[in-house]
Amino acid sequence: MKISVLSRDDVCGTAILVEDKNKSILVDFGLKVHEEEEGVILGGALKDLRNIVSKIKGVFITHAHLDHTGALPLLCKWGYDGFIYSTEPTRPLTKRLLLNSVKVSRNKPFFTVRDILVARERMRAVRFFEEVDLSGIKVIFYSSEHIIGSAMVFIKGEKRVLITSDFKWEKTMLHHGVQSKIAGSLIYEELERCDLMIMESSYGNKRLQGLKELTLKLSKEISSTVDKGGTVLIVTGAINKPAEVALMIKRGVEKNIIPKHIKVYIDGLAAKFYDMLITFRRFTRVKNSRVLSRAVKKVSLEEREELISNNEPKVIISSGEYLGGTTSLYYFKKLAQDPKNTIIFASSNIPEGTLAHTIVYGKQHRVFIEGDSVRINARVVTIPISLHSDYRGLVQFVKLIKPKKLVLIHGSKESKEFLARYLKNYDPVIASEVRLKI
Repeated sequence: MKISVLSRDDVCGTAILVEDKNKSILVDFGLKVHEEEEGVILGGALKDLRNIVSKIKGVFITHAHLDHTGALPLLCKWGYDGFIYSTEPTRPLTKRLLLNSVKVSRNKPFFTVRDILVARERMRAVRFFEEVDLSGIKVIFYSSEHIIGSAMVFIKGEKRVLITSDFKWEKTMLHHGVQSKIAGSLIYEELERCDLMIMESSYGNKRLQGLKELTLKLSKEISSTVDKGGTVLIVTGAINKPAEVALMIKRGVEKNIIPKHIKVYIDGLAAKFYDMLITFRRFTRVKNSRVLSRAVKKVSLEEREELISNNEPKVIISSGEYLGGTTSLYYFKKLAQDPKNTIIFASSNIPEGTLAHTIVYGKQHRVFIEGDSVRINARVVTIPISLHSDYRGLVQFVKLIKPKKLVLIHGSKESKEFLARYLKNYDPVIASEVRLKI
């Protein structure tokens, strides 16, 4: 069995090619969200993959985030005519994210809406634990507890290979966590002593704050802002984080840290994904739809101005995680100039080059947005909410599975090197692009 990890750290797109007995399967095909040119999506590996599309018997998508799906339409554009397997929620989420990426792209997209729709037609839903047999290569999805429908991929051929993709070890407001879902059951025995484990390392050099600590910090920021008569803007990702934040606020209200009369609104792409999350709530630990639907109120375009101008105590949750979306920019421009307000970036990692990074780390008091000068008088804070495992969860999972060989991917050089020190007994491979035979 041959394994090719075609990713490059500076691109942050995941693509893993597995070749066994003259058959090939591809796990994920992602790209950096703001990449401009087709030729640099996966570096030199891109050309190799394009040339063997006809040999790929199946494509398996771990979850909808663009760094795992963003180049998917290219496969169909190149002539791939097989199935694309994913869990049920991943199909509509992927379609929505891909269409939105074309809509907001500042450059000419290297695939079209038609390419996206063709890829969506090829997608087939697979249940967790269901075995897909591709002429001898058997593939099984296990929940990775990262976002709704996210999955680890377990491959059984001549050898046994586990691809973790992004996973959350600990419990969150929406998910049980891999610690409970896999380690707390007998599932791990199926994965134990696999021949190869390919594991993410996004936060391999960080210790992340726990759910209780994050909830308390968020609650205190909201409470102090409401006491001043201000509004809280929470800028976050579009899929899971808005619901995580809304339920954390609900918890803060229940514990009497946040005033009970607080109103929580949601706007932008986050509102659309929130509806999908309610539809697929069986993939979370929140089974009651009313718990989710009552936690937020959606905002229409017509209601935005009135929402900004009224004096009710409120929180506005907006997608556009690093102020990269039109909705989050709209609210930021309106709210940043009032010292009574608070701007919260609900992220544990704000990339350089983004407006959010300039504001948070550049300590700028004035920024220019779409030609307008915006004075920043509001309080600006970060709440490091993460849907990934930190080094402790990553190390514990490796020690649980005890793989014969370990490859660390999807992380910075510093992150992988730090994590490797804790896993030296497994002699982990940490190169950017990996090709090996097992």
